[in-house]
Amino acid sequence: MVFYDGTGVRKQYVWIAIIAALLVSVSLGVLAYASLVSAEASLQTPYTHLPGGEEHFAKTIALTFDDGPHPTYTPELLKLLKEEDVPATFFLIGEHVIQYPDTARLVVSEGFEIGNHTFTHSEHMADSEERLRNELLATERVIRNVTGRETKLFRPPYLEDVNVGEFDGGKIDGIEVRWAEKAGYIVVGANLDTQDWNVSPGEDSVVLERLLDRMQETKPNVIIMHDQAGDGASIEALRTFIPMMKAQGYRFVLVSEYFGLSQGGVMPLATQATAMDSVLVGAAKTYVRGTSGFNLLVMFISVIAIARMWAIVALRKTYVPLLARRGIRSVEREPVSIIIPAYNEAANIEATLRSVFRSVWAHDEVLVIDDGSTDATSDIVHTLQAEFGPRLVLLQKENGGTKGAALSFAMPHARYEHLICIDADTIVEPGAFDYLVSHFKDKKVAAVAGKIYPARVRSLLSTFQYLEYMQGQNLDKEVFALGNAIGVVPGALGAWRKSAIAKAGGYSTDTVVEDQDLTLALLAKGFTVRFEPQARAYTETPDTLRAFFRQRSRWVYGTLQCVWKYRAWLFSFRRPSLGWIILPNVILFNLFIPVLVPLIDGAVVAGFFGWINIWMVLGPFIIFTLFDIWCAIEGVAYERTSLIRLIPLVFWQRFFYRYLMAAAIAKAFWTALAGSLVGWGLQHRRGECHMALQDVIGTPSPIQPSPIIAATTATVTSGS
Repeated sequence: MVFYDGTGVRKQYVWIAIIAALLVSVSLGVLAYASLVSAEASLQTPYTHLPGGEEHFAKTIALTFDDGPHPTYTPELLKLLKEEDVPATFFLIGEHVIQYPDTARLVVSEGFEIGNHTFTHSEHMADSEERLRNELLATERVIRNVTGRETKLFRPPYLEDVNVGEFDGGKIDGIEVRWAEKAGYIVVGANLDTQDWNVSPGEDSVVLERLLDRMQETKPNVIIMHDQAGDGASIEALRTFIPMMKAQGYRFVLVSEYFGLSQGGVMPLATQATAMDSVLVGAAKTYVRGTSGFNLLVMFISVIAIARMWAIVALRKTYVPLLARRGIRSVEREPVSIIIPAYNEAANIEATLRSVFRSVWAHDEVLVIDDGSTDATSDIVHTLQAEFGPRLVLLQKENGGTKGAALSFAMPHARYEHLICIDADTIVEPGAFDYLVSHFKDKKVAAVAGKIYPARVRSLLSTFQYLEYMQGQNLDKEVFALGNAIGVVPGALGAWRKSAIAKAGGYSTDTVVEDQDLTLALLAKGFTVRFEPQARAYTETPDTLRAFFRQRSRWVYGTLQCVWKYRAWLFSFRRPSLGWIILPNVILFNLFIPVLVPLIDGAVVAGFFGWINIWMVLGPFIIFTLFDIWCAIEGVAYERTSLIRLIPLVFWQRFFYRYLMAAAIAKAFWTALAGSLVGWGLQHRRGECHMALQDVIGTPSPIQPSPIIAATTATVTSGS
């Protein structure tokens, strides 16, 4: 079986790798935290506010630029300032320093002053003293590592205009200022905010007007600007402003002069980096690059997922009504062999068989494969043989561990070319077999998938499953059928061509999803697989979260096995429906994206706490969620009866499935890595098929079977 390791050695290696990874992560985290703790001592620097008084600094201007460095506009700004021989102070964001280290080094090498503007520029940076402290010290370590300099200057993000003389933090309101000073920083405010962050490209006249209107002759002017504001609008405004101010006798100074310190005093050479510093910087770089990569991934997922949903709905509305091939019911058809594998199915097998015999014809046969049941399954079938006659055949075997083994055992005993396989906890509507078999008039058709419903919808969990089945079948299967891209003929109800099964190698025991495995094998052989929505079956579904999760984990594990088994067909032009539709769809939308969608939900929550840029994830999150719900509602709308009352549940169903499927995929990957053995998907049976039989079947099929003749018994016992 795919992934199975009977020795158990692989599982031991996996555990060793996990424990080693945890130990390394914890060790690195301890070193990074120790680096933060040790960072405060070097920051304490006494200073004097405006030595000589405000009069001494009359007609002076300190240009300060926030939010850099920027790879395009910061170098352009530096060039202008050098040409005009004007000093300036740049308050750098730690994330940007990591992203654009060469630009950060250029600021220092050109002789300009730098300050700390936190690591993430989050409006939540002051939610706690520890949060602010970590933001400041992480940025400090990154600046040291990149530029070789420390900085004792700090400007809080989102600084509001303050009164003259308050730009040093002495009177700036805000608990973050007190915390920063406690950590040893000189807090730099401002008394002239150009608000250039809200100007559009080309509005340099707006920035210039704000500068000129707010200048003060008798007091210092600490001006806030931004490197990339207005895509260079602030730079263009400075081309006019600087010569104009010089002509009026203004002097441009560094912020450090207002504190009686030299540039070297606020930007000392960095001390020798320690191993702890390197770990912290590495962690910071990983965070920044990981966040950037995650943002790109969110955009990628949102775009392709929304495009897929839109395409599915559009094709369902336009092309499916025109091109879909439907089965028909006629007064004659070729005989079929109905195969029902069963393992401990005493709760439902009678209802299943009674529904089957409402649809069979006189020349059909029904084979029940008792795969070593330990309950009354075989006794019930024996009893029903007296009622249904020789067409009901019981085959008994030792338990083979998988449903595929039971189906393989039945193949030699099936007399007819056309097979219909159903689960032993499933009832079928009258005429379902006729609709399925009619597709075999096309010799290229090797299998036909029926449409599956939950047997009874009486709880929130069963309602969620009902919505899932309808969404997937009314949209995805209908559309994929147009391109011969049905990836699985369900075990609950499917028709098969026996000779095609033989050419595909028969039922395989390589995976735990024999139906999906065989479907892909047929497609790989070049056969056609169709979907018949008029052939309806009703199957018992899990009624507890534990059983539901166990079932879905098994399905996902089997899907993972199939992807690995048929990986050679990925992007194959020999079988384009398999290589370009089915496998990429399964990998992206059944295995990859479901794991990441809950992470996006978590990223939105993290964004509200300021740990990441919320606007990079909130927009895609909202759009994706709305499209997802819309797509689900569209799927339900194609049902025969009005389901408006269920629409409010769609929102909760989609969120519920996000987390459950992510957990199931994680479990499947763990099972694959560990090489564990997975067998029959055993569920606690409740006998819901009996309860649903009359509601679903109602009256007998319009096409009546011939009278049932006397019963005979055919019993075969064999090892697996």
